[in-house]
Amino acid sequence: MRTSGEIVKYFRGFLTIPSLISLSGLAVAWVVFLLEQALLRWGWVVPSVIAVPQNTASKVLGVIATASMSALVMVYSIVLLVYTLAAGSIGPRLLQRFSEDRVNQIAVGSLGATFLYSILVLWLIRDDVSINIATTVGLLYAIISVLMLLLFVHTVSTRVTIDQEAARISKALDLQIDEALKDSADLHASNVVLWEGASHQILSSGTGYLDFINAAELVKTARDANAVIGFDVQPGDFLVPSDTLATVHGDAGEDISDLVLAAAPLAAARDPNGDIRFSVHLLVEIALRALSPGVNDTFTAIVCIDRLSASLARAWSSDLCTGVYRDDAGAVRLVYPSITAKSLFRDSFPPLRRAARGNGLVTEAIIRALKRLANAAPGEDLDVITFELTAISDETKSSGMLDREIEQVCEYVDAALATIAKNGSKEDAE
Repeated sequence: MRTSGEIVKYFRGFLTIPSLISLSGLAVAWVVFLLEQALLRWGWVVPSVIAVPQNTASKVLGVIATASMSALVMVYSIVLLVYTLAAGSIGPRLLQRFSEDRVNQIAVGSLGATFLYSILVLWLIRDDVSINIATTVGLLYAIISVLMLLLFVHTVSTRVTIDQEAARISKALDLQIDEALKDSADLHASNVVLWEGASHQILSSGTGYLDFINAAELVKTARDANAVIGFDVQPGDFLVPSDTLATVHGDAGEDISDLVLAAAPLAAARDPNGDIRFSVHLLVEIALRALSPGVNDTFTAIVCIDRLSASLARAWSSDLCTGVYRDDAGAVRLVYPSITAKSLFRDSFPPLRRAARGNGLVTEAIIRALKRLANAAPGEDLDVITFELTAISDETKSSGMLDREIEQVCEYVDAALATIAKNGSKEDAE
């Protein structure tokens, strides 16, 4: 049985949805043609506003078919150009997001449908056959295709704007966090005491990235087998056949291994669906690329830091904690390393801080982001934030910045540490 995540993959890119929309043009052409012939047999009189000579209708449909195919070629050329620009200046992993854009898919499909519609109607033309309605529908197809083409150009122009793209990634990350919060655990995976006694390991079925973990299916499987399934990896981790995927605790037989492997498939590349860390790493990647000497785009890095801090603050304030799943009776049935705001923070801000060394604007942006996160984080997690602030101060002192600039950054750090300490004292008092 295929999960919703696997089904969704078939509707990505420029194959499934554009093909279905394009083929619909053939179906519409056939239905409209048969409907018009039936109406004429029933005595329907063609309104003068849509009545055109057959020769004129043929020419109009021919022009529409030619223009739609030319526009379709142009759309694909623009898409390839945008892909090239995005891969070189923003990040290669953004290409998957571009191919999933529904506007692009529908624009390609509408042009294909217009072309196939016009071709089929032209093929159905006979000397004594009326195609007035079919021609009118062809004109409507052409109008819709022109509007979709304009929308496509507008969408593409925004997709290569880094501020807009960072906002989209942040929004997708927020949606992933909201989805994860629905199954947020009441304890960390490291605090779960797994059953002692019989257990057996399940090795990876191949080489690739753990695409997702179907928690609902695995909880049901573990409950039926009276077992606990403990994963050693998280979605997005890379595995080889010698790696341990999971350990089954209990008296479950070896036949449970196939069910576990089916519920935790491997993929050739990482995917944002089911992997919260993917979107976090995507923002980090764009920021690191912007801070590289070859690009040196300070403000792109600042945008990514701002967006990342907003999403992490949301995760911290909502107490995100995945990795522990219970059955209806409240018994723990599935465990994998917890994904928390703290773990996402450790994946993102240390590399950003190291890459920003010597860049005053980005360093100040990171300090502001850390202060923002400190307001959302609970007291027990403030240690990672204060560590980053202290590290910023130490790295700035050993950088090549001017003494007065170093002093200014250190003042910002001290002010942030004082604010965090003050807020922490208020929480302790409460």
